[in-house]
Amino acid sequence: MSSKEKKTKKHHHHHHHKKASVVPPKNSKNRHNHKKKGTKKERSSTKLHGTASNGSLRKLKKQISTDDVSTDGTPFLPTITVSDTAVNLFSEVPSAPTKLTATAKVMTPTAMSPTPTAVPIMAPPPVLVTPPTVQTVTTPVKWKAEDVALGYIEKMDAAMARLEYIEACASTKPLVEKDCLLWKKNLHKNQTDAYPCLDSTIVKIPNQPDDYVNMSTITVPHCRYPILMGQMPKRGFEEEFWRAVFNESVVMMYVLMGAEDEKNDFFPTTTGAYIYYGSMFVNIRKVSEGSVSINNVLSRYSAKLRRRVEKMDEERTAYTIEALPNGLSNSNMINVYVHTGWEPSGVPVKYANTTRSVVDVMNFVKTSNGSEKMMVVSKNGCGRAGYFLSLGASFCCLNDGSEPRMGEIVKALRVQRPNSVDSMKQYASLYLCLLYYIKKKVSIPDRLKQKVEEVTKEFEGLIRQDVSIAY
Repeated sequence: MSSKEKKTKKHHHHHHHKKASVVPPKNSKNRHNHKKKGTKKERSSTKLHGTASNGSLRKLKKQISTDDVSTDGTPFLPTITVSDTAVNLFSEVPSAPTKLTATAKVMTPTAMSPTPTAVPIMAPPPVLVTPPTVQTVTTPVKWKAEDVALGYIEKMDAAMARLEYIEACASTKPLVEKDCLLWKKNLHKNQTDAYPCLDSTIVKIPNQPDDYVNMSTITVPHCRYPILMGQMPKRGFEEEFWRAVFNESVVMMYVLMGAEDEKNDFFPTTTGAYIYYGSMFVNIRKVSEGSVSINNVLSRYSAKLRRRVEKMDEERTAYTIEALPNGLSNSNMINVYVHTGWEPSGVPVKYANTTRSVVDVMNFVKTSNGSEKMMVVSKNGCGRAGYFLSLGASFCCLNDGSEPRMGEIVKALRVQRPNSVDSMKQYASLYLCLLYYIKKKVSIPDRLKQKVEEVTKEFEGLIRQDVSIAY
């Protein structure tokens, strides 16, 4: 090997020891020179250096006890993490390198140490200390009506409910010859002659006294503004129905129907379809499939509503219909929600879907200013429509902090719209649906679980009796 190559290799060996200054260098002939050089660097420094000189480390080695030295002679150096750096920065920082204690120098990383994971102390930039993320556990807010609802369950009695319904029906029989003259005069426009409509609550069309529509304005218990109840218009009499809807400023409509009611179509159901019922123009401009939240529609009901039809689930479909008299430009935009599979005098297919719809209706009624109205439609506008609104009234009653008096609620509706809730099956189902609503709001305590099972079986027994009481 040539002298040039040897010199190069020797230089490289010296350079390696200088960088790996974690281990104090061995004694050499140039010890005095190294110490002097290191002293000169310390004397000329005006700020804290990020590395320690070889001389400083030799001095430090004498101060470190054998307990702080590993088996190979290497001092243990604590690992600097982000938190350690933060502590050094915001506690006591030495003002000059000559004031460093032995411990502080040991904690100082050297130039050729493995790449540190923290910010080096030399010329430290501002360190932003992020506080640890604290996961907060949200305690469920207690339903304000929880105690009332649980007390109500304790008092549920299927036998008493049966008597309540019979009394409500007997006390609300209308005097047809006296109180239902318009209905009797227009029997050919009604779906049946078994569901009379009172003159005192019937919706009248302004400036057209000869027009008749089987639709009533109802004051629902625990609701601030009236709600409309109406029958599906018979074929050939759709014009009066839509004119009344337009005049009453209806912006939300629920249609409750079964398989046999599907022939009672009174609006188009396909994209771009429209139809003239006499002088009334009814139009659907857009249809889009997919799930929809009614709450999103409710939050914008007073603004310009978008035209759309959307499949909500297998039982419910949502439409948005434009209705206006021919020649006018200020049309009504009406959100129509159709529940299918709900047969006459029957109960809902799924309590979950009915409960969601009823809650949305009650929210609408509570936030409405009264100028825009809500309407419930069934074949006769009484049985299923009455069930829907009775359930809504019981929900509102609970949320107001009082126990629902189902018999009184149904009686209040039947006084205004005869035969509302027209079967024992529907009346018993009201209790079961209300019980379903309560169980979704609170956890039933162990002491009431047996009670819930018992009353559920009792009300299901009443539903199977299927007793219809119509007057």
